[in-house]
Amino acid sequence: MKDLNKIRSIKRLWVSVLLVSFLAVGCSNDDDGCYTPNSGIIEVFNDYYPDASNVQWYYVNGYVVADFDYFGEAMEAWFSSDARWLYTRTEMDFSDMPHTVKVNFIASYGDYEIDDSEEIKTSKYGVLYHIEAENDNERICLLYDSQGILLRVYADVLPYSWWETF
Repeated sequence: MKDLNKIRSIKRLWVSVLLVSFLAVGCSNDDDGCYTPNSGIIEVFNDYYPDASNVQWYYVNGYVVADFDYFGEAMEAWFSSDARWLYTRTEMDFSDMPHTVKVNFIASYGDYEIDDSEEIKTSKYGVLYHIEAENDNERICLLYDSQGILLRVYADVLPYSWWETF
């Protein structure tokens, strides 16, 4: 009986060790939503989005990112490591974009199919509009200002570094 209890205790210990190891590994990757930013970033985030829900934090290429819901909208806010709000991305229908953005996109890229479109509110450049589109042989991302002026064309997806190189 003592041997059976000893075996059970060892099994429980191993199961506990494996569970703790699994949880630790599951949250060690900064891209899986387990990241916890410093209190300064959380404070700035709460100032901008006091009613945010379902917040998940990430650390991406030197930036701190919050994925969250805000009054029914799925959003993504980016912060510098020193707690400055940089920009917030919100998905939107192409049909809801400013008229000049739509007209200029259609005039230059009318043969492309739109995959994704979003509004980007920035601390540095005002409001921008981002469109991901593709045709038979090319996938591109376009960045427009609020007047519909095309600012940048990127291959495939908007890079994390667009903020620094804009």
